[in-house]
Amino acid sequence: MKTKSAKTALNFAAATVATISLSSAVQASGHFISGLQDQYPAYDLNDTYVFQSSNDGFTSFISSANPSLPGTNTSPAGVIFGNEGLYNLHIAQDGDFQSGMTLVFSFDGENVEVSRAGAPNASVGEAGEPLGSGKVGDTLELPDGIRVWTGRGEEPFFGNGVGLSKFNAAKQAGSFAPEVFQEDGDLFMGATASFIVVDVPNTLLGDEVKVFTTTAVPYKDEWSQIDRHANVLFPYVFLADTPAVQEDHGQHRPDLDVEERRQAIVNNVFWAASASQAVEGNPVEYAGKVADMIMPDVLTYKPGTKASYSVDGLNGRALQDDAMNTVLHLMTGVAIDDNADDAKRYTDQFPYIVSVN
Repeated sequence: MKTKSAKTALNFAAATVATISLSSAVQASGHFISGLQDQYPAYDLNDTYVFQSSNDGFTSFISSANPSLPGTNTSPAGVIFGNEGLYNLHIAQDGDFQSGMTLVFSFDGENVEVSRAGAPNASVGEAGEPLGSGKVGDTLELPDGIRVWTGRGEEPFFGNGVGLSKFNAAKQAGSFAPEVFQEDGDLFMGATASFIVVDVPNTLLGDEVKVFTTTAVPYKDEWSQIDRHANVLFPYVFLADTPAVQEDHGQHRPDLDVEERRQAIVNNVFWAASASQAVEGNPVEYAGKVADMIMPDVLTYKPGTKASYSVDGLNGRALQDDAMNTVLHLMTGVAIDDNADDAKRYTDQFPYIVSVN
């Protein structure tokens, strides 16, 4: 999720809200680009989901990338997946990111190869050991019971991206304006993205996992990380008023989410909660509590339990979770309805994604 240029998935601020002047790209989950994402739009990450699989004894992981413009089904990169780089699903079993695995996906046209590295924080560009290969659009049965589907599909994310742009613009001007969400509604009807869907047996995961995704390509004779994703809207809500930290977030890993990054979140949440005047007690303490919930920037999930991305607790993220409402509530300390409801652009069975040609 990135900040400076708005040339792809969510340059809807210019296209849909031309009357608003923003110093940063508009927001909606992770659907936008800047920096290296501008050069490699196929590796622009937009969402991550972790939840109990429709297959008993499994956990499902979904990573989406390469988003279309809202209302269109065309990849801005001109391909479903990039062919020169790697898409990585990092699954850690401990808070130090020492135990676990990284599943690595590489593509060549309609073909996909899946590999596995034996560490959850595998080095940028690490290819891992091959697990299997197949065709994009097919379900692959891999060793150890791992199941994979890749392809282009309807965007399941629902959120009022136009309203969020207006809300952040008002906030940066010193106003608390939840009323901007009373119009516009779900911006993502008709949009598409590229999806990697993985089912992993719970026996391979342990009691708790910490999940994030990254992409990487060879750049100037070395592998470079293009993007990173876990929590919904992380840099574009919780780091919205600290552009320097926001800018470099996508090129770091969770083990580098150190104290200064936490302090940036505390400062941003404190500012928003103070503006809303909705937090009882000390807003600094509230901001610290929120920072502890979302730092480091990973999705934490207990396999075998119901996923729920809510203000009462972050346990994975299900497709039906109203994630934008959750982060707005966490950020401001007050419930805000973004006027976008679950359109159910997904199914209840693996691989969940409604595929498109």
